[in-house]
Amino acid sequence: MSTEPGSRAEMIAAVSDQGRLTAMWSALFHVGVAGRAGINVTDFNCLAVLDKEGSMTPHDLAERIGLTRGGAITSVVDRLERAGYVHRRRDGADRRRVLVELVREGPYRDLQAILADINRAYADLAESYSDAELAIVRDFAVRANDVIRKQTRELRQG
Repeated sequence: MSTEPGSRAEMIAAVSDQGRLTAMWSALFHVGVAGRAGINVTDFNCLAVLDKEGSMTPHDLAERIGLTRGGAITSVVDRLERAGYVHRRRDGADRRRVLVELVREGPYRDLQAILADINRAYADLAESYSDAELAIVRDFAVRANDVIRKQTRELRQG
């Protein structure tokens, strides 16, 4: 196949191939960032979820990242708390519930500094598109993330 797909089927296949490459390179990048920050990729994924979705119970956090063993999330939260990335707090609405909350100072700010180059590179890339093109790219990204979330959920459920 040429580097410039011609038919619609070739274009769809090329977009799919690029999506798989993005997933692969993202996974490798996350391993590298986690290593640079001195944490493992599971811990890094927990921080990413907390950053984007906010505080949540350990159970909800475990579900988001796919931890199925009972005490595994406790070990993750313990590690992240000792390292200064998160803290546990009681839910104000239900004191029986414990929430895991991201601490945005200290080590997390250092982690953001590691991510500064890629954030800048993505912003520069986005700047090269018109507003109309960006709307399409954003729509595709949102819908592609919905697809991968659904497929991940189905894989986990068997």
